[in-house]
Amino acid sequence: MNYLVYVAQGAAVYRGEALYSLLSYFEVAPPLLANVLIYTDAPDAFRRVLGSRPDVHYPAVSTADWKAWRGNFDMPYMLKINVLEHAATYYPGNLLFLDTDTIWQRDPTPIFEQIEQGVRFMHEDEGTLKDGSPLSRKIYRRLGGREFQAGATQVRISPESKMYNSGAVGLRSQDAHVLRDVVQLADTLYATYCKPVMEQLACCTRFALDGPVQEVAPYAIHYWNVKVARPLLVKLFDEYQGGSHADLLARAHGIDLPGLQKTEMAYRTLPNWRRTLLKLVGRQYKEPRIQL
Repeated sequence: MNYLVYVAQGAAVYRGEALYSLLSYFEVAPPLLANVLIYTDAPDAFRRVLGSRPDVHYPAVSTADWKAWRGNFDMPYMLKINVLEHAATYYPGNLLFLDTDTIWQRDPTPIFEQIEQGVRFMHEDEGTLKDGSPLSRKIYRRLGGREFQAGATQVRISPESKMYNSGAVGLRSQDAHVLRDVVQLADTLYATYCKPVMEQLACCTRFALDGPVQEVAPYAIHYWNVKVARPLLVKLFDEYQGGSHADLLARAHGIDLPGLQKTEMAYRTLPNWRRTLLKLVGRQYKEPRIQL
């Protein structure tokens, strides 16, 4: 059995993103490819848009569980790891977690087929810590050469240590014991250097011990850096929730999140001197004004 897993707990913006991601999934995936598990504190908000679908489930989560799943350092990023562990216990099969700020582009059947063979997935290879993003390089300067415990294994942060984006995490439920190692390692990393991405560093570091990690990126976009559209998605699903899924999806596609992400990332990756110069002449990146 295949399961596609989302967490949409808390603010309405996460529900808006999740609904867009789900509609894009239903557009590209064959019927009955996977059951969808939506871990949320507002299931009725999803039912108003999706209706009563037999392939969509809303696992019950207590307030105490939501709090515990944020981990020792109260990090929302830890929810995905603990939710996956819960799903592995109660919904055994091939598990694929996606952040809400994602858009499906292709049929994910090959991903589930590979997970069934034991392949682990994360969203995208972001390069080595030593030569990756500014944040990755900062983490390497702080942690490079140090060893940490991951279950029964010592892991070392080396120049070859890879960072994979955790906007997607996929594995078999029978391999879910590694998630306990991820939680342990993440707690240690947060205690050592409290940066938001420590959960994904823990995940990709532990996964890599068992073999290469594959990317979900060719199949789904993760627009983690684009926040301007969040209120628009909330408005869309509030005002047009009675519309057809095709109409809702067309309106969401009209926001052009992939284009916004590409433009913002192009600016973000410019050398510092270029961005400073553009700012001086009033041509720095500005979030666009978008209408539905």
